[in-house]
Amino acid sequence: MTLAELFDICKDLELRQAKLYASFALILGDVDERIARFWERMSTEEWQHYILADFGRAICIEAFGKDTPISTADMDANTSPIPALPDISIKEITDALTLHESKVESGKLSLDEAFEIAIAIEGSETDTIYLYLLAIIRKAIRESNQPYLMSRVVQVEKDMVSHVDGLVRATQKFGKDTSLIRKAHRLKEEHS
Repeated sequence: MTLAELFDICKDLELRQAKLYASFALILGDVDERIARFWERMSTEEWQHYILADFGRAICIEAFGKDTPISTADMDANTSPIPALPDISIKEITDALTLHESKVESGKLSLDEAFEIAIAIEGSETDTIYLYLLAIIRKAIRESNQPYLMSRVVQVEKDMVSHVDGLVRATQKFGKDTSLIRKAHRLKEEHS
């Protein structure tokens, strides 16, 4: 896999997640205006992740080249100027996302089911890919001597924590299933 391909995968995942959250706003918005606004905000934040991935792709391709191979644990780390990709299954991530999309397309979705899906998404290895790419973006910014861009990456990292915090607060406020609320808190602990 090349650097450009991994950025494209990340962008696709972020876009699909943004669309899911937008669907939640449409399907569940009649329950409560605050719920609709919450899901709209979650969707907007995923769109922002998509935009940052696109921005980072451009910076990294300029610094390293689009055909730069992504090192994996079974490759010689010296063949790529970027660190090895953590051991994750992109297929598992995309398969899980497809299942979530199918559930949403059925049109039958409770608020607790939406929270369950959001917790699964935010706890998935998609964030591992995103954080890995942020590390590569940091390296590209340093190597291209554009330190003024670093503040954008730092802000994105803060926004990711805020994104999960918002999900936890909404789950506490609107969720009815106590086990779901506990899952949300565990997710927050993992992202702290």
